[in-house]
Amino acid sequence: MSKFKKNLALALLITTSLILSMGTSWAARKNVIIAEQSWTGSTVICQVMKHVLETKLDIPVKITQLSGSVTWVGMDKGDVDVFSDMWETPEIAGIEKYTKEKKSCEIVLSYPGAPQGWYIPKYVAEKYGIKTIADLKGKEKIFDINSDGKGDLWVGPSSWKINEANTIRIRDYGLDFEPSAVEQWAWLATLKSATIKKQPVIFYYWEPEWLFTEYDLVKIQEAAYEDAKWNFIPGKPEQSKITCEIQPSNVWVGMSKKMETRLPKAYKFFKNWSIPINEVNNLIAMVTDLPDSPKLSPADAAKKWVADNPEIVNAWLKDVQ
Repeated sequence: MSKFKKNLALALLITTSLILSMGTSWAARKNVIIAEQSWTGSTVICQVMKHVLETKLDIPVKITQLSGSVTWVGMDKGDVDVFSDMWETPEIAGIEKYTKEKKSCEIVLSYPGAPQGWYIPKYVAEKYGIKTIADLKGKEKIFDINSDGKGDLWVGPSSWKINEANTIRIRDYGLDFEPSAVEQWAWLATLKSATIKKQPVIFYYWEPEWLFTEYDLVKIQEAAYEDAKWNFIPGKPEQSKITCEIQPSNVWVGMSKKMETRLPKAYKFFKNWSIPINEVNNLIAMVTDLPDSPKLSPADAAKKWVADNPEIVNAWLKDVQ
């Protein structure tokens, strides 16, 4: 049996087990089943969805953590209703299969163009006049963290795939940086110390994340992503060449079309869904242990955020009630 068939069989088995545990068919269900992914952004978004559906529309919600492949199979069958935080780049095959070929699912844009790239604090950008990759050239030494005479750029831990791509990007941009691959927690401690002392730092990161509520950061401008400029062959840096930004990813909410007839109010709610990326940053920050910001549970963060953002919530509920 091929690896693909094995994975598909496993997905079907897990989905079947999920159905049996519910004890009812999808047609008879009166609740919404939302698939949660394994990252914080998905967790808090699921809780926001649950809070609004249960308190504003009186529709019960069950949240269950599932992989992308299992979620697609479940939505196709109507046993899962919602894919909460779908990143387009890794899920493009599922989007093509289930929304365009089988047409059993549909997607709604949650927020567009989630970026990844190299960031510096705003105080560094303003002091040294740095906005673009070209502006970095000749200024690398100001980012010397370990006092070895070379600028340091955090590229992510060595276990991360993006570590290798970022190291190649340093080379192909002709920059004199030493890649730093310390663990994420260690880098975040370095970043905190550097910002307190107003020291220059440069590092790889992504949105949405809590950092963008805690620090005033500037993304280094690069050439727009193009397939022709992103030739990354993992494990073969000598054959790779990258001279553009990391591809931004649209983030979607996926829905089973079977929800339209079974729970039309919930279906309309999700059709209206969208959320600004900066609000996802805020939600993640609310459940993170930060100075002067008490950490909330995901459920409590959702409750507070919904109360503080009536305009966004009312847009989701337009023509629903």
